[in-house]
Amino acid sequence: MTGRPHGLIVNAMWSRRLFPLWFFGLLAAALIGRSMALFVLWLILAAGYAVSLVLHPRARCTHCAGTGELKGRIYGWAHRRCPRCQGGRIVRRGATAIGLPHVRQQARQIRQARENTTTRQRW
Repeated sequence: MTGRPHGLIVNAMWSRRLFPLWFFGLLAAALIGRSMALFVLWLILAAGYAVSLVLHPRARCTHCAGTGELKGRIYGWAHRRCPRCQGGRIVRRGATAIGLPHVRQQARQIRQARENTTTRQRW
């Protein structure tokens, strides 16, 4: 068997960067084509995304690959805290609005820590 396994194709199709294109593209196709079937499919996708936000509110930071550390450019063994995520995991965008209360609180704390780091210009 040659080529890519089926799982990789599905993962590439539903990546974090392509999901908004699929999501809003399906909505646009349903509205432009006035297709009730596409609109129902979009509603099912939206409900699944909302449930996913509640069950899995965090994702890996793409800047540090989920480690929470950025390595030094000259001395590779040295590291500093990732200024974007402050620890490796980020709260997904939708979870800050419809997530559980403790997840929303964590998102506020991470945002505040990021603002403090930027204002003091310390990492």
